[in-house]
Amino acid sequence: MALAQLRLTEFRNIQSANLLFSPSMNLIVGENGSGKTSVLEAIYLLAHGRSFRTTKVHKMIRNQQSSLILHGKVDWAQQLLSVGMQRERSGEWQLKLNGDKVLRIADFASLLPVQLITPESFRLFFGGPKERRQFFDLGLFHVEPSFFDLWVLFNKVLKQRNALLKNKQPYNDSYLFWDQQLVDAAVAIQNMRQTYISQLSLVLQPLLQSVTALAGIELELVSGWICRQGDAGELWVQLRDNFQSDLKVGYTQLGPQKADLRIKIDGEYVDEFLSRGQLKVLLFALKVAQSNLIFSSGHKQPLLLIDDLASELDDHSKGYIFSFLHHINSQVFITAIEAAQVLPHVTDIEVGLFHVEHGQIVRTDEHGRRT
Repeated sequence: MALAQLRLTEFRNIQSANLLFSPSMNLIVGENGSGKTSVLEAIYLLAHGRSFRTTKVHKMIRNQQSSLILHGKVDWAQQLLSVGMQRERSGEWQLKLNGDKVLRIADFASLLPVQLITPESFRLFFGGPKERRQFFDLGLFHVEPSFFDLWVLFNKVLKQRNALLKNKQPYNDSYLFWDQQLVDAAVAIQNMRQTYISQLSLVLQPLLQSVTALAGIELELVSGWICRQGDAGELWVQLRDNFQSDLKVGYTQLGPQKADLRIKIDGEYVDEFLSRGQLKVLLFALKVAQSNLIFSSGHKQPLLLIDDLASELDDHSKGYIFSFLHHINSQVFITAIEAAQVLPHVTDIEVGLFHVEHGQIVRTDEHGRRT
């Protein structure tokens, strides 16, 4: 089990709740506005340090309270760890792991591999490259332990180079120094990403075997520069050749910060070829494949948060998605207006059922009786 318990205090419209979760699937039901999505938001906030609904802290704190508190029990590598977060209305926050203060949210994120599917998740297909980089880099963060520190190093180097460009400094020894470090880090990141995308493709294909419309899906990593041989010399030459253009715009235009993932079917981009229903099935397949890849890489059990699963799904597409969920190595959290939208499809899975009404959360059985 990844998340065994979650306590929420003064979060959104929830004054206080203490939730004990099923290790496999948890279904949170309630009317729109009842607070069911807030449970997913709390889990996401605890793992990522930010909300997927707002950038304003005060909107997450109930009424006129001064702070919110989240506390979770995480089953990690056969240990039960205590993770806690307090966010103040002023913007200050505290993180604690087993009672000790933590300074980096990345230390929390490494314990809770959380993915999210909401009605806005179509941005993976229709949004810009940043949406797709965030998708595959999240998986890489959990699969390759050295990726995060390398990515931090690259961004520090990139910041130094961009500062020189912004100040209109002509090419000099400072560029030479930072370019060497940038190229080394960039090539290492590219190699990690390419290996990861290849692994993800292998895990994705078996999921799609039964989905005729999605046969032939291809994942192609775009490096962020012209990458034929994959060696440092290629990027080095292109940085020099592109220097005047970089100087004009004031930032570095080549490198892994510009990478993208092309998702195609029969040579066509999926957002131009597939229906919205087919895209949603593909979205679920990609998230499930990434969860399974994270799980297979070590001792982590991922979490998949699904808000409003039944939205925009016909029965055919819903059948595919529940088939995926029967083959997922993750703890799953689903919100729905009614339990009947989900329970008939998961009769062989242990489901923790929660009912939310006006910020009050109770665990119930399938007939709505408190347990």
